[in-house]
Amino acid sequence: MSKLRWLIMSFLVFSGGLFASDQERSASAIPPNARRVSSTEMPSVGVNDGKRKPPKRVFFSDERIEASKKIKYLIVLLQENWSFDSLYGFFPGAHGIKHSTRKQRQQIDLNGIPFTNSVPVINLATGQPYPQIPTYLPNGPFDLQPYLPIDGLTGNLNHDFYYEQYQINGGQMNSFATYSTAGGLAMSYYDIINTRMGELTKQYVLCDNWFHSCYGGSMCGVLWLFAGRMPVWPNAPQSVVVQITPGNVDVVPGLVSLDGYAINDAQPFFKPYLAGVPAELRVPPQHYKTIGDRLSAKGVSWKWYAQGWDAALAGHPAPTFAFHHQAPVYFPQYAPGTKGRAEHLFDLDNFYADLAKNQVPEVSFIRTLDEFSEHPGKGSLLEGLNFTVDIVEAIQASPIWEECAIIIAYDENGGRWDHVSPPVVDRFGPGARVPAIIISPFAKKGHVDHTCYETVSILKFIEDRWGLRPLSSRDAAANNILKAFDFDQE
Repeated sequence: MSKLRWLIMSFLVFSGGLFASDQERSASAIPPNARRVSSTEMPSVGVNDGKRKPPKRVFFSDERIEASKKIKYLIVLLQENWSFDSLYGFFPGAHGIKHSTRKQRQQIDLNGIPFTNSVPVINLATGQPYPQIPTYLPNGPFDLQPYLPIDGLTGNLNHDFYYEQYQINGGQMNSFATYSTAGGLAMSYYDIINTRMGELTKQYVLCDNWFHSCYGGSMCGVLWLFAGRMPVWPNAPQSVVVQITPGNVDVVPGLVSLDGYAINDAQPFFKPYLAGVPAELRVPPQHYKTIGDRLSAKGVSWKWYAQGWDAALAGHPAPTFAFHHQAPVYFPQYAPGTKGRAEHLFDLDNFYADLAKNQVPEVSFIRTLDEFSEHPGKGSLLEGLNFTVDIVEAIQASPIWEECAIIIAYDENGGRWDHVSPPVVDRFGPGARVPAIIISPFAKKGHVDHTCYETVSILKFIEDRWGLRPLSSRDAAANNILKAFDFDQE
């Protein structure tokens, strides 16, 4: 039994979900409507309950796309590990928690029966329930602020490729607490409306129908942003390939799918990577085109700015520097010693220097240390929100602001509940709904955009704006974010 399964069983036993035998546990390990699969195909978890539908496509005229060229600078800040409802569930005008149904809010046990009360909220540092959080909260979402304030640390919930699909449960959205190592913490939220970020969001565009493009964690999330497809890992060591239990009723998490896709967080092949990880356990070099390659071929300037990059290269990375968040490092064209790395990969300090000298490239990607990225367990949510606002305010005070658009998006939901069923596109996703904020002089003012977007909608905007070919079928078909803008406003 995997550690994750053991932890899940532990808190289910604590909450009354006791089973008679190991065999019965295995047979009950996924919700009862889950489809059994053959071991030769990619495991599927949960039957589509009819709520998961293809996204509604939006099309724009050539004139509208031409108008987007008023945006000379695009800056993408990719944040970490929150669902939409867990941050913006009470934002005015948004499709938030009050729009959820009882069936979506109430989490079910392994037999498909709603828990009488909430699943215990597990402190991952101790493996025990938080003593300050009541055991008998109602079964559903709850405000975490009274128990774990927004300026403190919370647990880092599990959020891998298959377990997110278990949690979504075919679109019913009622198994997040059931398949979380932190139990009921998956159902917690903060209302950030009155924070600096909340106030900033009120001035611009909040997208309330935005989904992260791939189930699971940050590595895939950031690679979909940079390349619009899944990373591949052919002939991976068996020790990192997922296992399917006899009877095909459970999946033991691994790094690589049965058919050779890297599905969960793993270190890049090229430096910098986490010290001590051998080459055979790092994702092999990825040999396909990225948005960076497309931009360079068209003569469009771009940079990837990572906070702590220089220190990581020097061999003394900051404790919260996340190697698997640096998408270009997975590709040989940005390996050490290459022209691509020298021209495009920089420390975040260089962004501020470029901003001061009015030398910011046309397209910028920004990754912060996890202590400032809002990543649960690595830094406080409030500190991360404020750090992001500081970056935005620095841009707003610069000469590029009048021709700029900023997208603040989240790489994935971090294992936290959201009530909106994701659309169906392909077997890789999209995953759960996440926040996205669009800030620009051209952005509609005080607007909530209900258009269906996903991570690769950022690629779609870049491709349409700068006349680039799509990287994959996913970004080719994704909705451009143009509905968030009013290019005619004064």
